[in-house]
Amino acid sequence: MLRMRALGEADRIVTLFSRERGKQSAVARGARKIQSKFGARLDFFSRVALMLHTGKSLDVITSVQTVRSIWEELVDPDAFATASYVAESIDALSEPDLAVPELYDALCEFQIALARKVDRDSLLAAMDLRLLGALGFAPEFEACARCGAVLGHRPLKGGRAHLSPQACGLLCDTCARELRDDPKAAAAAGGLLRMSASEFAQLRALRETPLEAIEPHGTRSRLHRITQAFVEYQMGRRSKALSVAGPQSKLQRSTSARA
Repeated sequence: MLRMRALGEADRIVTLFSRERGKQSAVARGARKIQSKFGARLDFFSRVALMLHTGKSLDVITSVQTVRSIWEELVDPDAFATASYVAESIDALSEPDLAVPELYDALCEFQIALARKVDRDSLLAAMDLRLLGALGFAPEFEACARCGAVLGHRPLKGGRAHLSPQACGLLCDTCARELRDDPKAAAAAGGLLRMSASEFAQLRALRETPLEAIEPHGTRSRLHRITQAFVEYQMGRRSKALSVAGPQSKLQRSTSARA
């Protein structure tokens, strides 16, 4: 479940993401009542099996069975912010009633990895790449996204990689220099993000790394600020989930910085 909001005095609208139908909303009648038979099972970011009755505008939830819940892990503020960011991103970028099985699988992987307490910045970076790829927004990392020059796996000039969210990927040195010399063009391109060649290699590797295989204490804590910029560009706004994290949150400190 990605999101829940109140409806009337006792009902709740739940935003779901399923393998069969992708993102959809449904009504849980009486879910906010103390004596509700299934309201307690409708936890944020839990995996459930539902029975739905087709309604006039929204389907109605008639039965709920918990498949997997990580609510105990989400008590931690950083874990809750991490899950909220992923839920917000999927909710904002997914079309209703459009099945995206690979994104559903990635979301299930993410839930397990989050419960295992893997390095969260690395986990978010990898999940961002899964999300963008599944929805057709995958960043170009093999060639210049602006002019098409193929770069392959050669070392980048000056040991730095330049990326643009608007161009949707890597920029060659010539295109990056043109943007640096033209502030208006750089602003139109969504800013210019810089990272070391080694960090860029790690970012490439994360595309193929299973989420559960990410180490508990990784060395990629700077990568999510890059992938988050690509996600937020597609969303057209900053993430609300991370912006409300506590001032002492390591997650917020690492993701709010810009290259």
